[in-house]
Amino acid sequence: MHKLTSYGFTVPDFGARFLVAALLLLTIVALPSSSSAGAKPEKIILNGPAIAGDSLRVRTRSGERTLSVAEIERLPTFQVTTSTFWPGDDGTYQGVLLADFLKLTGIDGAKEIRVTAIDGFSQIIPSSDWQRWPVVLATRRDGKPLTIRAKGPARVIYPRDMDPQLSESVYRLRWVWLIKLIESVEN
Repeated sequence: MHKLTSYGFTVPDFGARFLVAALLLLTIVALPSSSSAGAKPEKIILNGPAIAGDSLRVRTRSGERTLSVAEIERLPTFQVTTSTFWPGDDGTYQGVLLADFLKLTGIDGAKEIRVTAIDGFSQIIPSSDWQRWPVVLATRRDGKPLTIRAKGPARVIYPRDMDPQLSESVYRLRWVWLIKLIESVEN
């Protein structure tokens, strides 16, 4: 039997070295992955009222309507803790699933929607996004209603930490905030 001294301890032979390597590998594989932390939105109950007067418009083929944040928050609410693309913007956001909001407003069958901000910025979001990921229409951050100063009254939040694909630049522009209008896009 040959003995091999390495890293401060003695390993008697190849079989023992193999066993040590296998145990180290199992330990590494069994460690929890940091990429899954805070990734998927979880269902919650919001505390406290929304800001009175905050609302956004929804435009469909049949017309336009205005929904208050309080009306939006009557849908099931979720919370997601995620990183974003902007310094100081990572955090915990609360709101409704975009898919649920679109169903409420009758535009869940749209192939794409346009989300327009108060400053005129707009982005097209394809239905594949809200069908693949639990995209959140956030109305709160850290439990506090989103004011205009805090990029409210509503903003689109992707669960970026849930899927490495959501770190691609194409998704960065779809994180619209200061939302004033959501409409279906006619193809």
